[in-house]
Amino acid sequence: MIVRDFDYYAPETLAEATALLAEHGSEAKIIAGGTDLVIFMNDKVLSPKAVIDITGIPDLTGLSFDPATGLRIGAATKYRSIELSAEVKQHYPYVQQGAEEVGSVQIRNLGTPGGNIATASPAGDFLAPLLAGNASARLASGRGERTVALGEFFLGPRKTVLAPDEIIVDLQVPAPAPRTSGLYIKHCERRQMDLAFVGIAVSVTLEADDGVVQDARIALGAVAPTPVRATAAEEAVRGRSLDDATLAEAGRLAVEATNPISDVRSSAEYRRIMTDVLTQRALRKAAAQAAAA
Repeated sequence: MIVRDFDYYAPETLAEATALLAEHGSEAKIIAGGTDLVIFMNDKVLSPKAVIDITGIPDLTGLSFDPATGLRIGAATKYRSIELSAEVKQHYPYVQQGAEEVGSVQIRNLGTPGGNIATASPAGDFLAPLLAGNASARLASGRGERTVALGEFFLGPRKTVLAPDEIIVDLQVPAPAPRTSGLYIKHCERRQMDLAFVGIAVSVTLEADDGVVQDARIALGAVAPTPVRATAAEEAVRGRSLDDATLAEAGRLAVEATNPISDVRSSAEYRRIMTDVLTQRALRKAAAQAAAA
């Protein structure tokens, strides 16, 4: 690997990191796990003049769960920590499943959600689960902080609302309501270390004991320029039991939310077909889990 020379910085506080970003602007790149950045630098896609290592900033790491406020994930938290968290698995199973699908164990011991969110690959395994959880990202710069819903964060492949002087601090996922569960299904060729043809994440909340859906969120990955919510499909299942007719309608409406491409992994038509199939499957399984909760 041969890359151009760059200046390396290792700030110890968030204030130091944002000051460096303000100084270097678009010529600087953040590194935490490096699972995206190093590849881009090796392939000459990116050639930053400054690399800012944020792994030594305590404010950017760690997991915490509060029954009232929900889940906080530091942007530089390793995926392996998310995958192994008992609280994440209990309260946000689809988030845990998304983390588990990222690369290999070696990659998950390095990779971070902040890096993958900033890269904004439509096929990122962790992105659809966060959308299904109604997550938001807290961003910081020398100008202050702002919070952006992830549904508004992604603009296109490798395009986001993140400004050159901003850093992702953490992710906030609201606390789930009672009788809520969820699921992430990744459809790909290999069982591990493969990009998704289609990724479906759902969160389902049921009414008391009658199996009627009180709320649902359906997020789709790898089937549009960005991860997307299938809002029409969500609306179609609210207030209804998930019988075959309701599930079929939800699958059809989920397909309408897609805008897939054909590439070496899959045709656009196959992605549409599997979006229908996997949306129905994920909703059915998530509802069964919620009923048993």
